Amino acid sequence: MLYVTTGEFEPFDGDIDNVFYGNFDEEWFAIDFIKQMVLEIDKSEVVSAYCINSPILGPITFERLSGGVKTLIMLYCMPEMKQWASACGENCMGLLFQIGTMHDIHVKFSHIPERESIPEDACAIFEDTGTTVKNRHEFMLELIYDLNRTRRREPCLEISNLD
Repeated sequence: MLYVTTGEFEPFDGDIDNVFYGNFDEEWFAIDFIKQMVLEIDKSEVVSAYCINSPILGPITFERLSGGVKTLIMLYCMPEMKQWASACGENCMGLLFQIGTMHDIHVKFSHIPERESIPEDACAIFEDTGTTVKNRHEFMLELIYDLNRTRRREPCLEISNLD
C-alpha cells in the first residue's frame, strides 16, 4: 500500500543522490523490474550498475540516473525507507503507485502532480488524516486538502473543478 504524508519542502528532502549512493547495491541492477523502470523513466538500457546506455549521455553509471528513477528504485528495493515523492516527475507517478501495490511504501508530497499522471485506480492511505482513497479523484482531493491543511490555509480549489 502507498502511505502518503504531505508538507512543505524541508532540509534534506530531495537529497536522493546521497541517499541512493549511501544505500545502493549493484545487484539491484540485475532485477528486471529495475531495468524496466530505468528504461521507462530515463530511456536508458541497464547492462550493469556501472554501465547504463543512455541515448543522450552515452554510457553512464548509476550515479547519473535521474532523481526520479533513483527514488523509485529506493522505494522498490528499500520500502522501509520513506522517500520524497516530489523528487519524482510526472512520468514516475504510475510506477510509484505500482510499487505501492507490491510493497508498503511511505512517501511525502510537497507538490500537486498533474492530475493525468495519477493512475485512475490510485489507492493510498494518507497518514496524517487516516483517510483511504481508492481512485485518482479521491487521491487528488485528499492531496490538495492535506497540502492546504499543512500550509495552514483554506483549500484554494473548488471540488467541482476537479472532475
